[in-house]
Amino acid sequence: MPKPPFLRRFTTIPLLGICLLWSGGLIALEPPDSGRQSSASNTEISPAKKLSAREQSEALIPWEKLTDQAQEKLQGVLSNSSVFHRSPVEQLQCDQEVYLHLIRYPELVVNMWELMGVSKLRMAREQDFVLIIDDGYGTNSQMELVYGNSNLHIFYAEGSYKGSVITTESKGRVVLILESEKTVKDGKPVISHRLDMFIQFDNSTNRLLVKTLQGLFLKMVDINFAETSKFIGQIDEIIRENPDGMKRLTDRLTRVQTPIRKKFTTLVDHANAEYVRIATTEDK
Repeated sequence: MPKPPFLRRFTTIPLLGICLLWSGGLIALEPPDSGRQSSASNTEISPAKKLSAREQSEALIPWEKLTDQAQEKLQGVLSNSSVFHRSPVEQLQCDQEVYLHLIRYPELVVNMWELMGVSKLRMAREQDFVLIIDDGYGTNSQMELVYGNSNLHIFYAEGSYKGSVITTESKGRVVLILESEKTVKDGKPVISHRLDMFIQFDNSTNRLLVKTLQGLFLKMVDINFAETSKFIGQIDEIIRENPDGMKRLTDRLTRVQTPIRKKFTTLVDHANAEYVRIATTEDK
């Protein structure tokens, strides 16, 4: 399995961005056909008022479907965020159910990285949808998935950093909005997704240093979003070509709860069966 370049993280901000989207607490998961419009229709605007990327992102949040606690957390960041960043759209071939499972249970991916020796990142599932994260370089954080359906996932994260780059403890809060859309190309499923990030710095943070390094941090976020997207595509490729190998690898994931691993194994079988069906149809 190819090893993705995984860059060393400097503060809370790049860690939470690199982790993208991955799961946590106050979640309201909807079935795939939830009635939400596609990405394209949500970003269409009238000629009279052109929304900024930030306004478009905020408009995606289904506030009425969030718990009061989730609303308070998100509003706390959005109303006083120091940085808004939108990563470029990334496209990958992947079975949608496999994609959704990896998004909602990112410890599968992180444990694979650990077995490959490419990352010190560790994730531990504290509750059904709460992850405790340690990047191995001084950042500790908690990430919660506060909303999710087949096209939209919203994450809230908070954490602190104290290490070699910034020696005093720095704290931050992040809202991540992952918008995705499934299409079909040559009979195969293709996922297009985009990550928006709102960052709020704690008053204790060395703002001058963070501002100085901000460009580097955000570039790292984009690079790691792209590399993680490629890695998910590589997982799907192995599912197509060597499903038994993927299931053997899944059995070695000691940091993933058994029901999550078993569900992924089931999805591997289903996805492979669909790819075999597609290939058989194409050969006729």
